[in-house]
Amino acid sequence: MAKLYTREEARRRKVKFQIFAGMFDFIAVLAGILVIIGCVILLTALVRWVIADVPVTFRTLWEIFMKAVVVPEA
Repeated sequence: MAKLYTREEARRRKVKFQIFAGMFDFIAVLAGILVIIGCVILLTALVRWVIADVPVTFRTLWEIFMKAVVVPEA
C-alpha cells in the first residue's frame, strides 16, 4: 500500500528535493569551471610547445632541403 503524505509533508519533501537540486547544480557548475580551466591550461601548454618547436622543425627541414637541392661547392 502506498504511503500517504499530508500537504505539509509533501511540501517539506518538495523543498528538500529543491534544495538538493540547487546544491547539485552549484557543484556541477564548479566542476564545469574546473574542467574549462584545465582545458585552457592544456591548450596554452600545447600552443607554447608548438611555438617553441616550430624553429627547430623548420631548421631541420631547411637543412634537408639545402642538402638535397643545393649542389655543394667543390
